Amino acid sequence: MREDLSKYKDTFLSEAKEHVSSMEKSLLKLEKKPSKAEFLNAIFHEVHTLKSMAATMEYNSIAKLCHAIEDVLDAIKKKKIKPDKCVDILFECVDTLVLSLKEISADAEELDTSALVQKLQTLITQKEAAEDNVDKTDVSMAAKVESIEVKVERLDLLMNLAEELLINRMSLDKIKEDLQNPELTAVVDTLGRLVSDLQYNVMESRLVPIGFVFDRFPRMARDLAKSQKKQANLELKGSDIELDRAVIDEICESLVHLLRNAVDHGIEKPEAREKAGKPAQGTITVTAKRTKGFAIVEVADDGQGLNLEAIKNVAAKSEIVSPQATMEELMQSIFFGVSTSKQVTAVSGRGFGLNIVKNKIESLGGAVRVESEPRKGTTFIMEIPLTLAIIKALFVEVGSKTYAIPLASVERLVTVNKKDIKGMLNYEAIVLNDEDIPVTRLDVLFDTPSLGLQRQPVVIVRKGQEKLGLAVDAFLTTQEIVIKPLNKLVRENRYFSGSTIIGSGEVVLILDVANLMLTKRVHSVERVADRE
Repeated sequence: MREDLSKYKDTFLSEAKEHVSSMEKSLLKLEKKPSKAEFLNAIFHEVHTLKSMAATMEYNSIAKLCHAIEDVLDAIKKKKIKPDKCVDILFECVDTLVLSLKEISADAEELDTSALVQKLQTLITQKEAAEDNVDKTDVSMAAKVESIEVKVERLDLLMNLAEELLINRMSLDKIKEDLQNPELTAVVDTLGRLVSDLQYNVMESRLVPIGFVFDRFPRMARDLAKSQKKQANLELKGSDIELDRAVIDEICESLVHLLRNAVDHGIEKPEAREKAGKPAQGTITVTAKRTKGFAIVEVADDGQGLNLEAIKNVAAKSEIVSPQATMEELMQSIFFGVSTSKQVTAVSGRGFGLNIVKNKIESLGGAVRVESEPRKGTTFIMEIPLTLAIIKALFVEVGSKTYAIPLASVERLVTVNKKDIKGMLNYEAIVLNDEDIPVTRLDVLFDTPSLGLQRQPVVIVRKGQEKLGLAVDAFLTTQEIVIKPLNKLVRENRYFSGSTIIGSGEVVLILDVANLMLTKRVHSVERVADRE
């Protein structure tokens, strides 16, 4: 590539990736509805634009491949060949374009596409004599610049700087409270607003529509179903929901596992579906929506549902659940390595996938659960924090120490009489609005001397559908915090998900609500009685 063209490389890559992605989407639609000329025209438009851009940038292998694709599309348009005869090779072209752009992005040479061009030319009866002159004044290249692509490293650097400003702002807030100087107060308050605005805009710049991940899945579901001789239609809802880029990166693998699970275990073969009175083609629906501080992502299929009897046999044999386990406990056991598959395939069978999903989502401070109905289908529900860097937290006191609880997990704060905390079989609970809520005493959990309070402050936290009361010594305040990773020693304690630094310079541990949910069956009433 000429030296004077290299400065346009990043812009080319950004736009080229969008064109290839649009090609793939329209190709998936064309495969389902071959008679729809609008899908064919859409592919033609994207290929032609990409060809012009590639030729301008002197990426000749990409340009030649795009020209060969145009020849095939033109043959389809003139009804010389049928779409279903060339869909697979067109998907191969899309894959090759993706890989070639990756090579260019890594400062390597574009892929040699001559063999693939030859395959395309064999699909049509006549070859073009010569390539059309390339329009080097493509409108898309001359359009007004309204957005630019920013490297991820720069966004991460901006976020780190915003985090440091937030920590220093908290220090200034403490100095302001100690000195009570009107001029200092005014300056610090103004600075606080500016830091908040900066932080908000930096976080907004890191937001990415979850469709960025969703767009990869129709092709994956199509190929997977085809390899298993199944028919599956993938529906995507809520693609415009935005999440922090770091969250998007972390959940992608989990979604892949859940989609593979839906195709492999959920959707039945066409003949089995028809025998059960269902359409031959199954439906998998991926839905994203937002709620207080969290994104909810659901992966649902209309397949056969979970075989609870088979799960019970495997789980009980592995001692993952007791023979008397409830239906809810049986369903959740699939996250702990229970697999009822009779054979291991390239897709699944060992029972690792869902365990990976559970560990990943909980490491983000989220939760995952499953709902299923025999012969009607299965739904996996993931609850994921909107961001992993800066969150709002409630500070509480336990003994002489301060802890932080992510505010998005806090349902409500209550203060109850000591006598209202009732002893159950192997844990304590309080009753709120006719609902039994298990209680974990943090002073017992963290081996801190009990204050023996007659009026007990309790933080009600929630993960998914599950609730837990955390008994503390005092409620303090709420504020935004910067999440920092734990050091190796503290990381081994599963009750903490991270740490933060407050204005005084003190390091405060952040409670891991998902793992604290497991404590309700660990700390018995007898242990608490022994402490008192």
